[in-house]
Amino acid sequence: MSVRRRISGLSLYFFEGCPWCTRVRSALDRLGLEIELRDIQADRARRAELLAATGRATVPCLRIEEGASARWMHESADIIRWLEKTYAESDR
Repeated sequence: MSVRRRISGLSLYFFEGCPWCTRVRSALDRLGLEIELRDIQADRARRAELLAATGRATVPCLRIEEGASARWMHESADIIRWLEKTYAESDR
C-alpha cells in the first residue's frame, strides 16, 4: 500500500466521464497525492467559480493557491507535467 499525501492549496476542477480529467486523476493516484476535487457538473457553484476565474468552463483545470492569489492551469498534459515536477522530484 502506498502512502498518500494530502496536498493543501490545490483543487482540481473536473467532471466524471471526462477522459482528460481521468488522466489527471490517474496521475494524482500514481503520485500518491490527495487534493480537493471540484466536480463542475455536480456542483453548479464550482462551474460558475471556474468560469468567473478563467473565462471558460473547460476541464480539467488545476487551481494552485499562491498566498492570497491563485494560478489556474488548464490542459491535462501541463497539469501532469507540473505535478510530476513539483511532487515526484521532491521525493528523490
